[in-house]
Amino acid sequence: MIIFRIDLGHKQGLGHYSRIKSLILNLKLKKYEIVIDKFSDSSFLSEENFKIISLYEKDKSFKNELEDSKLFINLLKSKYKKSIIIKDSYRLNYKWEKNVRKYCDKIISIDDSIENNHYSDVYINHNPSFSKKNNDLIKKLKIKNKNNCTFLLGPDYALFSTTNKKKNIINSDFVFYNGGSGDVSLYKKTIEKLNKIKKYKIVLIIGPYVKNYKKIYKIYRSFKNVKIIHKPKNIIDILKFTKIFISSAGISMFESSYLKLPTLLFKMNKNQNLTNSHYEKIGHYFCLEKKDLKLSNKIANLIYLMLNNRIQIQNMMSNSILNINNIKKNLVKSIKV
Repeated sequence: MIIFRIDLGHKQGLGHYSRIKSLILNLKLKKYEIVIDKFSDSSFLSEENFKIISLYEKDKSFKNELEDSKLFINLLKSKYKKSIIIKDSYRLNYKWEKNVRKYCDKIISIDDSIENNHYSDVYINHNPSFSKKNNDLIKKLKIKNKNNCTFLLGPDYALFSTTNKKKNIINSDFVFYNGGSGDVSLYKKTIEKLNKIKKYKIVLIIGPYVKNYKKIYKIYRSFKNVKIIHKPKNIIDILKFTKIFISSAGISMFESSYLKLPTLLFKMNKNQNLTNSHYEKIGHYFCLEKKDLKLSNKIANLIYLMLNNRIQIQNMMSNSILNINNIKKNLVKSIKV
């Protein structure tokens, strides 16, 4: 049995689930369970209803990785002995893995940071900083993990959605997104400035774990050219029919790279900390800081220029090292479950 342990919800967002969902599809997994903190976080996961396990009771919550590991071990002992554990979490690292490893066959860790310590058998990190053999970084990772760990590094092992099932086509000029739990009201002034240039067709995606979505509806109510989509099952369906994508620098940057979609990225949190050269490796040449959103006039002008030069940008993106066929082959070849 494959047991996933992931972060999910308003605080953690959707990225961890998006990565393991990609792994499930690429490896064509059938028998698996997904362990999350509480059922209240699982409202978006309707396709996984019968595979969700809540680790905490209603009146309990996460304290630390050691306490979490004890609960998880009890779960393994009761139902899932000799399982393979696949973990994607910023909260659970070396201590959790070392405790749990005694009660499972293998631990596969998914991470996009290079700072965390691990005790895993297989370590997956699709961070573009590994797009070329960086011996210093690899040495650093080996020191932070146990002996004989298998390292699957860089965009050759990228985990993101490529499926496109939607029948209703939504054509647009711009799509704005801020991740599964990010506040899209940050884009309001930029959209106002764009509207002064022209009433473009704009789509605003509200992630499934955005708490203030009702407030956001009110904020954008007067924008007749803005279509709001709340909790889409797959943003690929929306990105495929737009011209420019404006987003936080999360998992969605791999999806827009895959589509060769000109993208303006904003580093919204401390985990989105790649250098410009690393973003360029996957075809992204426009990446700004969150604070730059205050310069709404300049941002709107940049988006306008990107629209007018999108063919040239797409040509530049053709140099991206992201290759979905290679990714699938690499994952199937390297991960034995």
